[in-house]
Amino acid sequence: MRRKLTLSITLLLGSAAALAATNQSTGLPDWSGQWENVGATPDATGGFNQSLDQVLKQMEWSPPLNAATKAKVDAMQKGERARLAAVARGENPADAFTACTFGYPGLMLDTPLMFEVLITPKETALVFSSREIRTIYTDGRQHTPKDDLWATPWGDSIGHWEGQTLVMDTIAVKDPYGPPEGGSAVSAFGDVEGFLTIGVLTQQAHFIERMRMIDPGHLEDQMTIIDPANLTAPWHMRRTYERVQHVHRMVYEDCEGEERNPIVDGRFTLAPPPGEAQVPQAKPTPKNPAPSQPPQQ
Repeated sequence: MRRKLTLSITLLLGSAAALAATNQSTGLPDWSGQWENVGATPDATGGFNQSLDQVLKQMEWSPPLNAATKAKVDAMQKGERARLAAVARGENPADAFTACTFGYPGLMLDTPLMFEVLITPKETALVFSSREIRTIYTDGRQHTPKDDLWATPWGDSIGHWEGQTLVMDTIAVKDPYGPPEGGSAVSAFGDVEGFLTIGVLTQQAHFIERMRMIDPGHLEDQMTIIDPANLTAPWHMRRTYERVQHVHRMVYEDCEGEERNPIVDGRFTLAPPPGEAQVPQAKPTPKNPAPSQPPQQ
């Protein structure tokens, strides 16, 4: 077993080294490590340490809504602020729930999740600590043909590289907790333990992102959203992600019963398996125990 494990680790390290060498030879960037949103620090409840207004300011929140959509969004904001105030008072609103799926664009905009970026010449994968994955194909293919395309919480993404900038093009996005296909809106934000919920976009929304490294510790994502049904003009937002310094491997979320990544002082931590730290390991009994010695006088 040890030999198999050693071989597996060797192969894994060899694959990572080969990928790094390939990216270096093709001029692709190295965005390895874990990243998290700037201005969306997680708290112990699964929400944010920042206020709702602070999160919106960090996101440059200013959607160019038409009149009908703005009226609906204003009403939803009022209800969400009331819900957040109830949570702050220690109450548990009846509509509170725990989500295991965040979906796009919330994954990029307003979640406190960590993510990794795995870059290859033909595709780039964004792997999130909620175990959700965005795959952006950069091999020149077009979007999935209309007859084979259906909306999902993560959409259909293709892209290309412009120097060190990854340009992503995403369509066919639906809200994982919103109306079924054919419904009027998907949420730009997920209603997850204090996150803002605003039904803004239709399933016809088209997303363009430009992601680049602005310094060794930060990535920037400039997002443009086009949705003529609800927006009067393209909607521009910018998000910055900082490199996580205190975690050196992916720590996956667990909303299904076994919490291994508690949040302490606004940071994800890794806890041992339940009971492992409290149960002492039994010492093996020797085959030929030495006879007990009488106490010395």
